[in-house]
Amino acid sequence: MCRLLGYTSPTSPSAADLIGADEGRQWQNLGRLHADGWGTAWIDDDPTGTEVVQRFRTPHEGADNPRLTEALDADASTGRTAHLRIVTTGMADLEENTHPFLASDIALAHNGSVHPVERLREYVTTAEVERIGGTTDSAIIFALILRRMDEGENLFDATVATVRMLRTDFDHPGINLLVLSPEEMIVVHATAGTPIPYLDGDLPPDHHDHYYRMSWQRFDDGATIVSSSGLEHRGWSLIEQNTAMRLTVADGAENVVRV
Repeated sequence: MCRLLGYTSPTSPSAADLIGADEGRQWQNLGRLHADGWGTAWIDDDPTGTEVVQRFRTPHEGADNPRLTEALDADASTGRTAHLRIVTTGMADLEENTHPFLASDIALAHNGSVHPVERLREYVTTAEVERIGGTTDSAIIFALILRRMDEGENLFDATVATVRMLRTDFDHPGINLLVLSPEEMIVVHATAGTPIPYLDGDLPPDHHDHYYRMSWQRFDDGATIVSSSGLEHRGWSLIEQNTAMRLTVADGAENVVRV
């Protein structure tokens, strides 16, 4: 159970440049409820000038963390994802289980769950999971995507095929994903029938009835930003259920398929 935020742009804005610092604070404040860790991945240049995906993550609360504030407000990039975590029952609150996961210059952040995780673990080898790190269903999803890429599929096709397989083999899995590479961001919204988690108290917008809802906003310059529920989302559009969307960093082009 987590919150997602991500964007791509042909230019290099910060998240606040796209949605404003106030909405950035609103998203960061979701970390008071989703308080079991946070992380962010972004596209950056390595010392040779090659674009790579970098990552920072910590198992500590992000709501008041100045590093997360800076990542949202000031750190510019052509692509960024951010993740706030509530630990799924039975999953350890460790840095290795904190999102985003990073391997092969690809970062994956997940909101939802695939159960029973014991059966899901039968789909991967120990070496495939060790490549990712962590013990969660999210790490296994990533391992399955990378396996398909190792067999020659591109990132989008591998992600789509993995999600379709899991939706066929498991009962109402929750699979909201942001998958970032130097060239693209893949957005998956596939939570039809997934039970909404019980959360008590005074909750952020849509957390009672539309916890897994995802929304997006397009800009004239080709930038696109996506978010889980929890923001007011004025001027945003809903992402259609059971879809995967590929957003190209260089030109903002989109490709949407059913999963």
